[in-house]
Parts: sequence; structure tokens; C-alpha cells
Amino acid sequence: MVNKVKAKKKDVKIPLRRIGRTSTSRISAKNQVTVPVDILRAMDLHAGDEVEFRANDAGFIELSLVRRNSLVDMAGRYGDVFKNFDLEKERESWNR
Repeated sequence: MVNKVKAKKKDVKIPLRRIGRTSTSRISAKNQVTVPVDILRAMDLHAGDEVEFRANDAGFIELSLVRRNSLVDMAGRYGDVFKNFDLEKERESWNR
């Protein structure tokens, strides 16, 4: 069996935008939209990123990356830790 090896071309620049492609997409029967690759690159979006859609007053749809604040995400997760904690007793111990 003969292995075919393609020669690498030197100094070939890969265009960021493919010729003949536009930044358009169709809404599928399941109301899904594919974000064009040039938009993904421009916004530095990757698979698994959470995005938010908003309709503004001008009639445009805005797409933005949801940035999570880890401290805010943790709020309320550990409410059971201090369930039997006596705050008044703790404060009294500080004044000794």
C-alpha cells in the first residue's frame, strides 16, 4: 500500500474569512441557528460557552457571552453549614 504524502506549501496564509461565505444562517425547523464561524472568531466564542440573546429597542438581536462570577455562583450553596450556628454567642466570644 502506498502512502500519499502532500507536500507542505511554504508561506501560505490562511484567510480568516472564506471566500463565498457570508455571515448568514437559517432558522431550522427546531428553531435552532448556527452561528457563522467568522462571528464565533470575532467574539472569541468556543464550544460549550454560554451565550445570552437579547432583543434591543432598535429591533436587533444582541448576542453576548455569559461571564460567570464564581463568587456569585457559590452564593446559597452552603446555607446548611451554619444551620446550628449561634451568631450572638460567637460575637460575645470576640469581646472577651
